[in-house]
Amino acid sequence: MTAPPSTAGASFTIPTVTTDRLLLRAWDPDDIAPYSAMNADEETMSHNGGTFDTAGTWRLVSHLIGMWALRGYGMWAVELRATGEFIGRAGLYAAFEWPAVEAAWSIRRDLWGQGLATEAGTAAIAWGWSTLPDDHLISIIDPANLASQRVAEKLGFTVTGHGSVGPWKDQVLYRLDRSPAG
Repeated sequence: MTAPPSTAGASFTIPTVTTDRLLLRAWDPDDIAPYSAMNADEETMSHNGGTFDTAGTWRLVSHLIGMWALRGYGMWAVELRATGEFIGRAGLYAAFEWPAVEAAWSIRRDLWGQGLATEAGTAAIAWGWSTLPDDHLISIIDPANLASQRVAEKLGFTVTGHGSVGPWKDQVLYRLDRSPAG
């Protein structure tokens, strides 16, 4: 029997970011059930490639946690500070060969329209500017997802075109440049 691979140097920390109403925090096993319910909702997932089951949610959460280890940034689990309940995900994302670091968000459908995605996105972007050297961020949004497009615009993103290849094919591409002051 061979020894497991060394974990030396594999340690990483997912920071916690607090806003007025939200906690952007590390993922927890207890997030799988409510996130699976979110990912099984057809309306919620209509702009995110379709629904998937608990096994798919588990793989996604593992991937999102791994982003922190590989890149030093990633997507947080989002919870309501007042209740401690899981309500979605938000953060910074850049999969293999992604065109730039993306700011992204997804909030539970029953909480849409309350500004929570904007609040989470604002916190993620502020953390990104304080941590990353990048001069801009992107957001890749389904053209039919008008609510997410409004969030991007409230956050200061502007349309730069439409994706033509890869996972961003047929998506609206947004860009947010770092301000000269920070």
